[in-house]
Amino acid sequence: MSALDTVRAFVRRPWGSVLAGTVAVAVVVGVGLLAAPDQVPVVAEPVVEPVASTELLCPITVATSALVTTVSAGVAPVPGVQDGSAKLATLSSTPDQAPQVIEAPGVVVRDVIEDKVSAPRTARATGSWAAGFGADQVARSGVGASRGLAASPCARPITDGWILGGASTVGRSTQLLLVNDDDRAAQVDLLVFGPDGEVVSPAGSGVVVPPLARSVVRLSALAPDQAYTAVHVVARTGRIAVSALQTAADGLIPLGMSVLPVTQASRRVVIPDIPKVATARLLLLSPSGPADIGVKLLTADGAITPVGLDSVSLDENRLEAISLTEALAGEAAGVVVTSDVPVVAAVVVTTGGDGDLREGDVTAGTPALTAPGVVVGLDVGTVKHVVGIAAPGGATAVRLDLYVGAGTTPVLTRTVEVGAGQSRRVRVTVTEDGSLLVITPLGDGPAYVTREVAEQGPRGPLLALAPVLPTRATTTVPPVVSRPGSALS
Repeated sequence: MSALDTVRAFVRRPWGSVLAGTVAVAVVVGVGLLAAPDQVPVVAEPVVEPVASTELLCPITVATSALVTTVSAGVAPVPGVQDGSAKLATLSSTPDQAPQVIEAPGVVVRDVIEDKVSAPRTARATGSWAAGFGADQVARSGVGASRGLAASPCARPITDGWILGGASTVGRSTQLLLVNDDDRAAQVDLLVFGPDGEVVSPAGSGVVVPPLARSVVRLSALAPDQAYTAVHVVARTGRIAVSALQTAADGLIPLGMSVLPVTQASRRVVIPDIPKVATARLLLLSPSGPADIGVKLLTADGAITPVGLDSVSLDENRLEAISLTEALAGEAAGVVVTSDVPVVAAVVVTTGGDGDLREGDVTAGTPALTAPGVVVGLDVGTVKHVVGIAAPGGATAVRLDLYVGAGTTPVLTRTVEVGAGQSRRVRVTVTEDGSLLVITPLGDGPAYVTREVAEQGPRGPLLALAPVLPTRATTTVPPVVSRPGSALS
């Protein structure tokens, strides 16, 4: 038998064919390993890109015969704003009116909602216009049970946020407004916390917000008879815009209207400005465990620590209310809360009294102004506009630019410097309805900004407080890395 015949006979045997196949696979794999390129570790950095578009949702579109809501949107002519588009529209699958188109930077469009509740509004900008885009909502009633003034920026949808200051006792009505701008339903959990801890509420679990719609949930249906609450809004699916509208009355006597702002938990919470008010109460909640906190007031002369507030212990999930009325002594100030674990904080204020009707509002922790903030739709008349700026860290500065009449050149430019640990209040004089204000951070230290809208009505003051949020000009794109030799499994 020849050598070739011997090999053929070996392969014909079952165990021989298996062994031969194994040898062949080993040869192929070995050659592949020899040919494979060396693995070179690649360190990729995220890329910062300009945003292609931005969308802001405006949940407050309530109205009665006495209550009027105005939604305003505009593009500030800040550096970099060149080509783009923007509009203000009704959020609905079957809108009953055409969108209002913003023709150019500096132009402000307005939607006045009267007589009856309307659908939420959506404000959208594309291209470079997104970097200077802003929208705001203001509700006002001069008479009746709804008498009051409330203001809030329209904001981007979120998946997690907190609303503090809502109440469900007799005479106080708080409505949680959940807006979904997606074409699929969102599902949301509403967790309510009060002075005694979490309030068990099956009605707050799995709240469905239909696509392109708003769901309204009354706080009294979740947690009745609560003097103060903290509501944690968590989206299980989708993203939502969140707000809350509160009205208060003592019998037939109105006690004001307020929009409760959304805030986030942090180890340092900054509430930039509390105006001169009759009463002020600090609300605190630690959702992630017991907390040791300290409270400082930021005044025009520097930071001070009120007696008894240098060290405060918080129990987990129990809402604490601390009076700041005596510490403020009738003066304006910002508030800084520092903690060893993330906490949420807000201040409930009231004004008026001594023969006048009372008015109230809530101001909460505000993010630092890391980019220009745009306030749209400032009006003239008896309304007073004040910007409050706080510098809890190092000294900082901001520039105020006021645009009127669709102009692209500011009629007012002012640089405001704020020392470390200080807060400052600057009045902005408006000469034309629908003006647009841009607040640009300039200093090395972070600046935190809120705005106040006030009116001295014939029956007493009207007051609204609202955060100034940074515009979003850029976004961080995660890196995509090519790895030679990798394959899908």
